[in-house]
Amino acid sequence: MDDRNDKLISSLTGQSRRNVDRRRRKDWVVRSVTVIAVLGWICAITALFLMDRASPPKRYELVAAIHGGTAVGYWNTALLRWAFVATLASFVVCVIGFVANVTRHRRKTDRFNKLLITIGIISTCIFAYYLINFARYL
Repeated sequence: MDDRNDKLISSLTGQSRRNVDRRRRKDWVVRSVTVIAVLGWICAITALFLMDRASPPKRYELVAAIHGGTAVGYWNTALLRWAFVATLASFVVCVIGFVANVTRHRRKTDRFNKLLITIGIISTCIFAYYLINFARYL
């Protein structure tokens, strides 16, 4: 009985049965893409923080410049390696989020997650910056 009513309603409104949107709310894939995007942001911010902490101290550069010397500082290679891991994790999480977002992008109302696109661009830039400047520390 219910099936006949659906056919009658869909034929009256001019819609075919295939184009009726039966989603009541966001499904678990769409919600997981948002969680993945937030996880990617956390990994990228962690990578930037670790890169900042791994840099040599900057407090003596002015004093060394005044006295004609150079400030000698060394990068903390252990923190740089962890920054690379965090950057790589952010990139991989982003790719997984893109794949999940594309699989759920079938209807006209479906949209790509802007958080995921933004963090994808940022993590790619951080990854390229790391490889250009710090590849020798791997």
